[in-house]
Amino acid sequence: MPTTRSQLKLLRPSNRMDRHGWIELRIAGSPAERGFQHGYWLAPELRGALKSIRHLILMDTGVPFDWFAANAAAMYLPVLQSNWEGKLADQFGVEILEELQGIVDGANANRTTRGAKITLTDLLGWNGYPELICQWWPAVQAGKVTPAVPLPSGALASAVAIPPRHHFHHSCSAFVACGEQTRDGDVVIAQTTWQRFANGDAYNIILDLKPERGERLLMQSVPGYVYSSTDFCVTGAQLGVAETSLNCNGFDPTALPEFLRMRRACQFADSISAWCDLFKFGNNGGYVNTWLLADARKRSIAAYELTLQHDVLHPVLETGYYASCNIALSPAVRNLDCSGPSGFDNIQMSGGRRTRFEQLMRQHRGQLDPVLARAVLADHGDLYTREESPSSRTICGHFDVDQAQFPGVGQGPNYPWGSLDGKVAGGQMIRDLQLDARWGRACGTPFDANAFFRENPQYEWMKGHTKSRPTQPWTTFPTE
Repeated sequence: MPTTRSQLKLLRPSNRMDRHGWIELRIAGSPAERGFQHGYWLAPELRGALKSIRHLILMDTGVPFDWFAANAAAMYLPVLQSNWEGKLADQFGVEILEELQGIVDGANANRTTRGAKITLTDLLGWNGYPELICQWWPAVQAGKVTPAVPLPSGALASAVAIPPRHHFHHSCSAFVACGEQTRDGDVVIAQTTWQRFANGDAYNIILDLKPERGERLLMQSVPGYVYSSTDFCVTGAQLGVAETSLNCNGFDPTALPEFLRMRRACQFADSISAWCDLFKFGNNGGYVNTWLLADARKRSIAAYELTLQHDVLHPVLETGYYASCNIALSPAVRNLDCSGPSGFDNIQMSGGRRTRFEQLMRQHRGQLDPVLARAVLADHGDLYTREESPSSRTICGHFDVDQAQFPGVGQGPNYPWGSLDGKVAGGQMIRDLQLDARWGRACGTPFDANAFFRENPQYEWMKGHTKSRPTQPWTTFPTE
C-alpha cells in the first residue's frame, strides 16, 4: 500500500478490481495523475510483461528488447516533446508523454527491493512494440529505415531479413453490424483477440479512463499501455472501435506513432469521420489494421484501412455488416500494401474465416444481438476440413490443438496461439459505456499450460511466460 500522503492523494480517484480473469482498472485526473494510478496498481503485471517481452523478442529476432526500446525513444521522444514540431495543436504529444512518465513513477513507487526499476525508455519501447515489430523492424531489415541506435555488434539486418516468427496472417476475428442485420436495428460490435499466449497473457486489462479533457474511455488494454493495442474500445461519444491487424509494409519514423493516434482518436472523436480524420493525422504507417467502427447515436457502421500508401474509408452503412480477419477489405491495400499471400479465398488460411463470416452473417441476418455475437466469436466451423472443429482456420482460433497436418497454418504443430478472449457491445451498451467480455477464449475452452508443455516440449522456451487460462464467464464492465 502507499506509504506517503501524496501517494494516497494521487490514488484516491482510482481503484483496481480483479474479475473473472480480468483486471478492471479505473483511473482519472491529469495525465500525470492517471499515469501514476495506472503504474501503481499494475506494477507487478507491468514488470511481468516486460520480463516476458525481453525474452520473447530476443527469441524472435536475435536482438535484445533494449535495442528496440532505445530506438523507440530516439523516434518518439522528439515527436512527443515537440507535439510533432507544433503540428499537434492540442498538445497531445506532451499529454501522452506526461501520462507515460506517470506510469513510470507509479510503477517505481510500488516495487519491492528485488523489483526491476522501470524507465521511460522501457515504456516507449513497450507501447511501440506492435508497430516496431510489424512495420519498423521489417523496414530496417529491408534497408528502408536506418535505426538511430545502430544494431548491436554482429547483428546484421540483411542476415535476418525474415518476418518475426510470431507475426503472421492469423491475428484476431471481428465484426460490426447494424440495421436489418441486427435484431433491433441497433449496432453490434464484437472481437476476439488472437495472439501467441506468451504475449497475450498480459492483455487482460479493462481500462476505465476518465481524462480531464475529451471522452471517457472503456477499453481492453495492457499493463503500461496508454492505448488499447488489442483495440476494443467504447467511448463517451457513443463510438465502438475494434480491429484486426494487417501484414502491411511501409513506415515513416518521423511521424506520429500509432499508439498516440489511436488513443487521440478515441479520446476526442465524436463521429466515425472525426475518428478517421484524427487517426490518420500524422500517419506513420505503423500497426496497420482493418478498423471496424460503430456510431451508436446514428446507428451506423464503417470500416477503415490506413497504410502509409492508402487511405480507405469504406462506405458508412445504416444497414449491413463488416467482418474482418486479417485480410484487407480494400483490393488496393490487400494487393499493393500487404506482404505475402493475401489469403482472400484461401480457406487453408484466413480466407476460411472470411468465408465463414459471410455464411454466419447470412444465417443470422436480422437476429444479431450481443448474446448471439458471443456465439459468432466462438464459432468452430472449419471450411477446409468441412467439420465443426476448432483449428487455426476457425473464427475462434485454436492453433494449440491444430497439428498442422494441412498446409497453410503458418506455424509448427500445436503452436500456443489463438483466441485469448471475447468482447461484445450492442448499441445501448455503447450508449451506457459498457461492454461484455470473457477472458480465456471466446468459446470458453480452458488452456492448461503445464499439460500443454508436457505434451509439446518443443515450446518449452515459452514456459514460465505462458499462463493457464481456466473457463471464465462473460462479465459486464464496468462491474459497479
